[in-house]
Amino acid sequence: MWLRQFPTARKFIKFGIVGATSAAVSLGVFWLISLQYPALNLLSKAIGYVMGFFVGFTLNKFWTYIDQTEEDEKYLLKYILVYAITFLVYLLVNVVFDHMVHPNLWFSQMASNLNFCFLASYLENNGPLVSNILAIFINIFLNFFGTNKLVFKVPEPTKIFE
Repeated sequence: MWLRQFPTARKFIKFGIVGATSAAVSLGVFWLISLQYPALNLLSKAIGYVMGFFVGFTLNKFWTYIDQTEEDEKYLLKYILVYAITFLVYLLVNVVFDHMVHPNLWFSQMASNLNFCFLASYLENNGPLVSNILAIFINIFLNFFGTNKLVFKVPEPTKIFE
């Protein structure tokens, strides 16, 4: 009940739940495809991203921002534009991480230093998964900003109670 006093925090929590659900779908699809076709790393990430996109749009429109939607507004077009831009960022981050930065080796080293040998080995051998998870977290912030400011246009805190 007390959360209703803080509508922006409530939206953020709902957006986070939707984002976690979308990320789980995205990672699940990526994982399933990459198990069968490991050579299609970037394509499996792209397919997972698109699946997560549709889950996210549906949940955001009909749950997170339901009180801010209007009948005739073209939310899907705006949502596609925001997510198309962040999709390109997502793919770029994945390419950079997979082929240049190799963050899995950093995390593997940290896990090794903490004597988590199994985790260190897993991280070292699963670079595309680590890159994908990091790219998803970067995208969460970009998508939250774009969705709030450009798609559903959350009102400023001073205007919420007007």
